[in-house]
Amino acid sequence: MLYTGIEGGIHTGYKVKWVEDNLGVTRKALRGFEKAGLMPKNTGCQYRDYDEDDIDRIWTIRVFQGMGYTLKEIANMVNDENFNFDDSIAQKIEELEKEKRKVEMHLGYAKTIKLTGRFPFRSGKNVKMNFNEFQQVALERWNIYDDPQGAEYAKIADTILSKPASKWEKSDLGRVVSMAESVMQMDNDLLLAEYVLPRAIVKRQHLGANHPDIQCLVKLIYENQNSIMSDFDKDVTLTKQQFARFYSTSYMSGDIARLKATDFNEEDCRFIAEAVSFFGGFENYDALIDAERHYGR
Repeated sequence: MLYTGIEGGIHTGYKVKWVEDNLGVTRKALRGFEKAGLMPKNTGCQYRDYDEDDIDRIWTIRVFQGMGYTLKEIANMVNDENFNFDDSIAQKIEELEKEKRKVEMHLGYAKTIKLTGRFPFRSGKNVKMNFNEFQQVALERWNIYDDPQGAEYAKIADTILSKPASKWEKSDLGRVVSMAESVMQMDNDLLLAEYVLPRAIVKRQHLGANHPDIQCLVKLIYENQNSIMSDFDKDVTLTKQQFARFYSTSYMSGDIARLKATDFNEEDCRFIAEAVSFFGGFENYDALIDAERHYGR
């Protein structure tokens, strides 16, 4: 019933069911409005009707909630005779922008872990940093989407992995073509680490993961990875164990591993992971994973 008021001695108004269906406000939420002092309390019968003023009030509350205001903040507005809406909404926008940046940081962090199949390395005993400090550094640095090239790579990976080529749009195809072109222009270190050396390792599988020739090739990948990282941060050098943990996993888990599986079969990926694990001081890849679990990956 949409009409409100009293006609012919019969009280008519908006029922709670109508408020729930049309304004998206539950009975519990309505009681919350009353408790916050934003709605007159129901002092009469168990079931109440809402008049036009009530509906306008509920509508206004919902609009403010949509902008991120809490019931307490809305109540303070109502009770403040000197309330300035322009100042308030400007402040709310600033708060929402901060929250947006925080959410984007956490989202990029989570997407990077999904893409790489890796957690950030746990700090060593000699590093004077508590977890909260570590978490903040990780949120700021462990985010491939902060780098335009990295973000584009992530989009390409998502395109290739999420839908068949027959369903690619022109923009998707353009990204993939651009990646192919960038490979041709890639600097020597990255080209060696991601394309040439892994293929050389796969071709020599018959030698075994711990063979000196295989380990020599892995050593070259390790050195190239550190060379690449030094371009971003000269103070960061991966230990062999750290390298083994992130590089071997890049062939076994996460979106990057799924992407590499388009170039290598499962046996190839496993062999590279085994060889890299051995280089890092682990008996094999399973031993590396066991160590990861022990350290609370």
